[in-house]
Amino acid sequence: MTLPFSQRFLALAKERSPLCVGIDPSAEALKGWGLPDDAAGLRAFCQCLVETCAPLVASVKPQSAFFERHGPAGLEVLRQTVEAATAHGALVIVDAKRGDIGSTAVAYGETFLGPRSPFRGDAMTLSAYLGLGSLAPIFEIARREGAGVFVVIRSSNPEGSELQRARLPDGRSVAECLADEITESNAAASSDELGCIGAVLGATQGAEADELAERLPHSLLLVPGIGAQGATIADVRRDFARHYGRVVPSISRGIARAGPAAADLKRAVERYIAEIRSTA
Repeated sequence: MTLPFSQRFLALAKERSPLCVGIDPSAEALKGWGLPDDAAGLRAFCQCLVETCAPLVASVKPQSAFFERHGPAGLEVLRQTVEAATAHGALVIVDAKRGDIGSTAVAYGETFLGPRSPFRGDAMTLSAYLGLGSLAPIFEIARREGAGVFVVIRSSNPEGSELQRARLPDGRSVAECLADEITESNAAASSDELGCIGAVLGATQGAEADELAERLPHSLLLVPGIGAQGATIADVRRDFARHYGRVVPSISRGIARAGPAAADLKRAVERYIAEIRSTA
């Protein structure tokens, strides 16, 4: 039986680092490394990042869209990237941000989550725009497979603020409502300290991050927005405060831009790991 994702993550975070290295092979990133914008360039970019970074961290996070844009060949590189990262002992969070209802939700979960799925992800990101209840089939698959999910609650992009901070009739924001529903779902499904449903909380939210984390006591917190989007590890430590032990700090461009030399990538990862340890 596969241990729950949260347990596997916390063990690796203690052994290595909680740092999550984002793998975002955009056209701009490939060009920056002097690689062609095709499946071969995609493969070279991902192979270098995985071989250099995966042995040092608890998880990596490939952004599915940058693979999908290359069609079937790109999706095969995604599969290979997950396989390679797993071979180096890292957990893989597939950043797909899927969300739908009924049988479609089931199909998304069966596509990305667990060792029996085509992409064999340890976790995936989800969007709850159709309501958190619509994601219940994916939550069920995650629990069955010992996988994790991270639902976008409060993102770093400014375009998300108006919707995510909109107020419901009971006075709660949309983000607060989703956080409360996640907590209820985790508590109802498991007596473990951490449930399978985590949350995505952007690193640039300041005091709001702590308030939302307080509503999510049974969740891992995937925190992007560090590095290129302006937040620092010190900011995350300050803003998440007593919840910092549940944070999965995610950095993509801030690491990739150190490449393509493997030695430079390794130094960038080790620098962030040192910062995380110094603020622990």
